[in-house]
Amino acid sequence: MPRSLPSPRKPAAVAPLLSQAGNPFPPGLKPVFVPLRAMPGIPPERMWPRPLDPNPPRPDFSGLVTTETYLYEAFDPGTPRFKLRLQPRRRGRSEAQYAAYRRSLERHFHARGVYLKAVQLLCGALGNFRSCGQGACRREKACCARRDEDAFSIELAMFPPCVPIDLDIIESYREEVRAEIGRLCARPAGEDSGAGDFVA
Repeated sequence: MPRSLPSPRKPAAVAPLLSQAGNPFPPGLKPVFVPLRAMPGIPPERMWPRPLDPNPPRPDFSGLVTTETYLYEAFDPGTPRFKLRLQPRRRGRSEAQYAAYRRSLERHFHARGVYLKAVQLLCGALGNFRSCGQGACRREKACCARRDEDAFSIELAMFPPCVPIDLDIIESYREEVRAEIGRLCARPAGEDSGAGDFVA
């Protein structure tokens, strides 16, 4: 009686690649490892970036004028807005000088809102909403949640909650956004770029 052929083995599951802090990189995202500069007298294992505090101390905005009103910047529909944190007008500063300062700060915060939208589109394309802890993202089947900008600095609030506060993973998202912006800028003038490769 002929021997039966052995059943084909299932390929072994590939373990997710981990950041230097031990967090798994999202599938579909090219990992970026933040290089660390060795310091004399410090063991290499002490140089590994630990996961940043997921609940850092709240930023101190006392002494700043907080407003959601933009006087000089116009937003496209769907672009997130950050609250403005303005220094109060000092004595000796003219209205024109303070207006120039505010215009510059509004442009800065507007750019951060555009960046947050780009990261949200990337998270949607990666399918983060399927396992997102935010119910709104699961219902909308798209990344739409934001970190509390009163609890996080704007450098972290630019990334939605599904992005771990991990140096390597944050930089991996940042690098992919840079690459997509480069692809959009390289397209011929007049070509409808849409949302690029970030369309889920």
